[in-house]
Amino acid sequence: MTPNMTRGWTCLALLGGLVVLAGAPPPAAAPSPATLRLALLSQWTVDQHRAGWGAAAGQPMRPDFSAALRDGVSDRAVFRWQHGAIQRGSLVLKPIRVVSGAEAAALGGRGTFELGAVRLPRGRAAWTEVDVTPGSAGLDDVPVLEVGGEINTIRQVLASLFVVGGASPLEELRLVRPAFRPGTGVSVVQARYGLPVTRPDAAGLFRGIDGAAFLVVRSEVQTITENMQTTNGPADLSPVEGGAWREGDRVFLRLPLSTLRSGALSVVLGWKDRIFQDTSPGDNLILSRSGLSGSRSTP
Repeated sequence: MTPNMTRGWTCLALLGGLVVLAGAPPPAAAPSPATLRLALLSQWTVDQHRAGWGAAAGQPMRPDFSAALRDGVSDRAVFRWQHGAIQRGSLVLKPIRVVSGAEAAALGGRGTFELGAVRLPRGRAAWTEVDVTPGSAGLDDVPVLEVGGEINTIRQVLASLFVVGGASPLEELRLVRPAFRPGTGVSVVQARYGLPVTRPDAAGLFRGIDGAAFLVVRSEVQTITENMQTTNGPADLSPVEGGAWREGDRVFLRLPLSTLRSGALSVVLGWKDRIFQDTSPGDNLILSRSGLSGSRSTP
């Protein structure tokens, strides 16, 4: 074969490859992420914006609470009477993950998802933006997210939960134990810390509104010794560091992908400390025995 013939066959091969590529369908575009807005606040900040002085949980929220979430975060000290403002130090940091596999299916999830970017509050807004990227394109896919579940010295217990739907005002959902008030409010159930929720009725315990459903999982209080290795590093029981470490609540959010993509739904979570006390707490809390001299504990 002469050099001219070799060059000719090479050109034909390249031309054939171009024809094949031109006839092939374009590659499918990667699914775009959907974004959830979360406001993670100390319960003190939530109560600061309830109607009336020293108002208790369940009291209506002041109208300026929504404005504070949107444009009220301040680097200055904020006092209780300064409504419409949120001190930056009262914003809470919580681990966030997308539940996957059999664990997600047991909680009523469908499809595959990955956690994308998590953008912390910026400027004067209190919102944390969480991107969820679908691995499939099912119209009825439902991701499940987990917020919390860390070991910390402060703000371990979910005390209030609000849903914001589009132009609708904040709506507070009660947190209750199903055994006390079946069928009403967001369920607070007990499960061992650090393990998947395996109870067979878990998917049916979710409650919510506007296509969003929630389940709160609370563990028994356990004794954590000095320098025990936790998810936050070695435990420090010094009073200077805020007291003994506790297991934080896990809040599961189940939201249809179509609801996430609409961008019309946001969630506000208020957190308080988990403390020991001798008196009986409210009926939305779970009692357990701790290893500290047999004292009773409340979440």
